[in-house]
Amino acid sequence: MVKAHRLFPSLLFSFLSVGTSYSERHVVEKTTVPLASLERRIECEFFQPDFLVADCNYHSLASASDGNIYFTLGTHAPGWAARFYSFDPTTETISLVAEMDKVVGEDATKDISQGKIHTRLFEHAGKLWFASHTSFYEESLPGVNYGDRTPYSGGHFMSYDLATGKFEDLATVFPNEGIISMTMDKENEILYGITWPSGLLVSYDIEAEDLRLWGAVQDRGEWGHKPEEWDRICRTLGVDPEGKVYGSTMDGRIWKFDRNQANRVSYIEGLDLSKVPFSQSAEETVKGNFQNNWRVIEWNPDTNSFWGVLFETATLFEFDPATDYIRSVVDLRPEPYEGMPRNPETSQLGFLIGPNNTIFYLAHGPAVEIEGKPEVQSSLYLFTYEIDQGKFTNHGAVISSDQRRPFFAESLAIGADDHLYTVAWVEVTDPERISKLREARAMGAPSETAEMVYEMLLTRLPKWSEFIAE
Repeated sequence: MVKAHRLFPSLLFSFLSVGTSYSERHVVEKTTVPLASLERRIECEFFQPDFLVADCNYHSLASASDGNIYFTLGTHAPGWAARFYSFDPTTETISLVAEMDKVVGEDATKDISQGKIHTRLFEHAGKLWFASHTSFYEESLPGVNYGDRTPYSGGHFMSYDLATGKFEDLATVFPNEGIISMTMDKENEILYGITWPSGLLVSYDIEAEDLRLWGAVQDRGEWGHKPEEWDRICRTLGVDPEGKVYGSTMDGRIWKFDRNQANRVSYIEGLDLSKVPFSQSAEETVKGNFQNNWRVIEWNPDTNSFWGVLFETATLFEFDPATDYIRSVVDLRPEPYEGMPRNPETSQLGFLIGPNNTIFYLAHGPAVEIEGKPEVQSSLYLFTYEIDQGKFTNHGAVISSDQRRPFFAESLAIGADDHLYTVAWVEVTDPERISKLREARAMGAPSETAEMVYEMLLTRLPKWSEFIAE
């Protein structure tokens, strides 16, 4: 059994100091931790797709029934599109499955194409189901200065047949709107997505081949002007066993789509995600500067409820839609950031409900300092929460045997070999490799990692059973 432990015994933090004022104790500040002070760390392995212009992966990682791991790499580099890969754990080999512009009949050198897959990969009926997204931005909005390239055609609902290796382009939404979030009602074979930046709810009925628009669910979404009109698009949608779909807004409202109602979209009266966090600060939680929507949510058949993580605070919560009940459980953050009204690292998409009714979560936390190596902006930590025991454990920072530090990750899956997998942003220290990466990504990268020289690597952690009781 892995016992809970504290990982930062040598650090004294200002918000715990005797005599410090209330306001000073709750200032949101990032910190670092020396490698030598860690009581425990997790050794990981890296596998190289070698896609130099790759700069992101959000949610798109899955362990499929054929034994392979499937994942995508996105890019913001002009002239390129996202790539789709498979990894065989038995041979430890990565294979390029497809370039996503070619799959949909586009040419990224001539068209604004599918730069990212920002959704989960859902397996059903022998296929993986997902949606595509744009990565061409200007001031955090879809790019309009196309030059000689044709405008973005819109996000696509798609599938990949595990047996034949063939993709199917099911439907395209609207020009200049990508699909940033997607879920699947497997019972009724319906895909649901939210477009970016307008926050439009769309659905695709697979059998009927029917694409429908249900309107805006987040006011003007990320087209809106800050602070009052802007609303961060919900990055994860939930679906319950009855086929009802749920999302959240930045001001803490929960909306529901019920296909059996005439007025299909409604808000759940009386529930407010802004009241779920354990702490609040008037200075830190003002409208337009604090996002109360959830970052990730997943249905748990063992509890017949949703479990999710709030965007800013990383508060783990349980939501029972049958009784319109929601409760906070624990803050999924490293000890130095406990008690702060805002988690300096916010929350991540590397979340899954795994064996033994246990939540596995990859958190960003204090950067691990290693003598002789450059600074990283954060480090990656693995947490578990054993629901039946109510037990939270921080298992430590994730670092490779050669002391390379993954510092960002937005996906998590358990492979057929029982290992945990993610796609991580990993530091690069080799001067020649740094030069190649800088040249390849000179035209763009995600803003949250723009200051780091990194590469996107498939990352394998130990087996899940090493982190929880049998």
